[in-house]
Amino acid sequence: MTVHIGNFVRYHAALRPQHVAVVSEAGSLTYAQLERRASGCARALAALGVLPADRVVFALNNGLEWLLLYQGILRAGAVPVPLNPLLAGPELAAIIQDCAPRLVLARPDLLPGLAASGITAQDALASALTAIEAEPAPLPVASADSVALMLYSSGSTGRPKGIQLTHGNIFWNAQAFAFDLLRLTPEDRGYGVLPFSHVFGHTCLMSAFLYAGATLYLAPRFDAAEALATIARERITIFMGVPTMYWTMADAPLPEAADISAWRASVSGGQALPEDVHRRFESRFNVLISEGYGMTELSPSVTGNRFFGARRKPGSAGQPYLGVQVRILDDQGQDVPAGALGEIVVSGPGVAKGYFNQPELTAQTFRDGWLYSGDIGRLDEDGFLYVVDRKKEMIITGGYNVYPREVEELLYSQPGILEAAAIGVPDERLGERIVAFLVPSQQGAAPVPEAVLTALEGQLARYKLPRAVHVLDALPRNATGKVDRIRLRAIGREIFGQKT
Repeated sequence: MTVHIGNFVRYHAALRPQHVAVVSEAGSLTYAQLERRASGCARALAALGVLPADRVVFALNNGLEWLLLYQGILRAGAVPVPLNPLLAGPELAAIIQDCAPRLVLARPDLLPGLAASGITAQDALASALTAIEAEPAPLPVASADSVALMLYSSGSTGRPKGIQLTHGNIFWNAQAFAFDLLRLTPEDRGYGVLPFSHVFGHTCLMSAFLYAGATLYLAPRFDAAEALATIARERITIFMGVPTMYWTMADAPLPEAADISAWRASVSGGQALPEDVHRRFESRFNVLISEGYGMTELSPSVTGNRFFGARRKPGSAGQPYLGVQVRILDDQGQDVPAGALGEIVVSGPGVAKGYFNQPELTAQTFRDGWLYSGDIGRLDEDGFLYVVDRKKEMIITGGYNVYPREVEELLYSQPGILEAAAIGVPDERLGERIVAFLVPSQQGAAPVPEAVLTALEGQLARYKLPRAVHVLDALPRNATGKVDRIRLRAIGREIFGQKT
């Protein structure tokens, strides 16, 4: 069976050509206009030598150009590799070197940093790739197992991981969100502030709305007061965001006489939403929030608290979507009873094809059709999933995933540091904020925390940088000699507390 996610736009371009697909500060496009300009982009990419199955990297903020490039790459038969433009130059370069793309397109301010790292890139905004229209050509042939997209997630070993999502993965997850969860219609209007280079924004928001033939309003950045004003002005029906956004919106001023009655549902993802924030938000706006569970390797969402005809359990990640199985396994790989803790293991249509050029890691994570998440959780007697802890050491700050090793490697490159460890400490707004612990290489010559923080600037994306540094005589260790991060997190909470 031929499955191609470019059909989302093409179908609605034929069915309702004048219906608005996307609205932004730069203008709007109907589905017919989006289809014709994406087709023109595909031809321009082919003229630049882009061939089917080639990878094309682009680093842009959400906008018309992002959407047109993405759709054009799909129509050229190539694989889009969208990168977060917040990443620092060395981070972008490492990913580009790993995926060996045919073409790199980037925001103009990123070009000098890429050039300094030996990467040849084109100015995505100055190119004519997204400016021309063309008659649509037949979509490339793609099976459900064909790679449609590569999204990068930093690896715990420090090497970037290219996660290969297929046309079948994205098709299934888009329909799960569009219909099983939200019951979208073409009359729905979504607030598009989540970065489309992240799987939550890409699949749950952008792809689901295009699948349903609905309209996306693209916001260039998040500001709580502006978001509420826009929700009223644009008659937004669906908002999706990370917990930081809900924390801010729960207390933001609502414009006088603002009519938000069209707003009917919200979805939170990226990390757990504090129950207090959840209650305050729903009470203030009379809009329910659905929380779920997912990860990029699951394309991403596999469970959710439903809005229609099903029970909801606050604090849970909901029940599985159609076709998904969730198991909780102990350290011996055996299923545990309801209510017992273990590793969350998932099978279903959203399980990714694997990691690009990393067969060992693929074999370790994807086994016999099951994704071993590395997360700890439990299932109750009704099949509701509760995510309890992370088996991996990942920090989630403001909805972004950060692995301590990335921060620690950079800290080790600074003079006067013998040992380094980065952890997340509770933060009411961000969920977690990153702090670092250092052990000096010489007694009496402790590094100055402020100088260390200054030295790290520009080496990593800002959201990955520690907010504070504390010097210790030694890092706590467990019986095997490994850094005891449980004790370290307790020290962090004691020293830094919880910011509000």
